[in-house]
Amino acid sequence: MTDTTETQAQATEPFTPADPLAAATVALLRARHGADVLDVVEWRGETTIVVRPEALVAVGQTLRDAPELRYDYLADITAVDWPEREPRFDVVYHLLSLPTRAVVRLKVRVGDEDTPHPEMPSITPVWPAANWFEREVFDLFGISFAGHPDLTRILMPPDWVGHPLRKDYPLTGFRLPSPHWGGQIPFDQPLPPGTGAQTLRTPDGREQPPAPPGPEFVTRRED
Repeated sequence: MTDTTETQAQATEPFTPADPLAAATVALLRARHGADVLDVVEWRGETTIVVRPEALVAVGQTLRDAPELRYDYLADITAVDWPEREPRFDVVYHLLSLPTRAVVRLKVRVGDEDTPHPEMPSITPVWPAANWFEREVFDLFGISFAGHPDLTRILMPPDWVGHPLRKDYPLTGFRLPSPHWGGQIPFDQPLPPGTGAQTLRTPDGREQPPAPPGPEFVTRRED
């Protein structure tokens, strides 16, 4: 076999990670979910498996319940915004198997010009800890999770306008009229157009001062 023929043959073979547990993970998903596995990438020892959004829950159940792998710990869910790309968003799931110490990442790509606020399945039926992670992604990126038990904002106020980790979010935030100490705007002053009602407004236009420390925090000097 010539070098050119060998290179072409290698290019047609599916990629297999070097780590044995990652390789077993990829092989299992390819065997059970076939076309739902879109890509496999290995970078600096970390394996990422890109899957179709609609197959996410089934893929998660397979990884959690496989007796030889048992990905029983969802370490994190995060997202990345690629505004010039379609699909625009990567939603990334960091998985760990406590029994085997295997580590792998699942990645789902969603969002395009017609769906600026994409929706994908919630993974909470597989890993309940996803509840908080999905709320954070929803809050900061504007990605919805169908079937989530309580999809509400977790970091920003409920009526906040926009999603701060999108790359088209204003870097300087929103311009607010003075006085705006602590983000406050008095009730008798209108909000600027487009800002919604996301400020913590108080009748006197400022936050209440913190309560003085109690006796347990007071120290005395004894001469």
